[in-house]
Amino acid sequence: MIECGLTATWKGRVLALLGVAGAVASACGTPRTEVTVLRLEDRWRIAQHQNDSDALSSLLAPDVTFIGTSGSLRDRADYITSRAASSIPRSPTYEYDEVRVRVFGSVVIVTGRESTTGQGTAFQGRFTHVWAQREGDWRLVAIQRTDVAQQVPELPAVSADAF
Repeated sequence: MIECGLTATWKGRVLALLGVAGAVASACGTPRTEVTVLRLEDRWRIAQHQNDSDALSSLLAPDVTFIGTSGSLRDRADYITSRAASSIPRSPTYEYDEVRVRVFGSVVIVTGRESTTGQGTAFQGRFTHVWAQREGDWRLVAIQRTDVAQQVPELPAVSADAF
């Protein structure tokens, strides 16, 4: 099922990548910019998972700012260098879901949830990506990640009579 509007499901992105972007755009009224940026988001996700520094460089603006889950602030060179220590390339999977796209002319904001799987590499987070179109090319100009806290099960209520 493809969800129309500003929310893009994983299935919607896969269908767009399989060449039915036009049909998806027509059926949902999705602007061309959204489809373009969703394709770039998938390239970005794959580049991170494969630790492809050439692809990362081509997608990141020279003046990009990256704020990591620890609050660290990195520029493009620092971000690419940091990928060697990242768990994402070592994880069996790296997926996005709950992706939302908002277009503001030549700026697009993408938010979503990211997750990895694997022994010692399991992670869940939320992200905000800001894409800007410069001289006809879309580049990531800002990235922020936030961990999703593990849900702590609620403890049953204990009566004062139990003590």
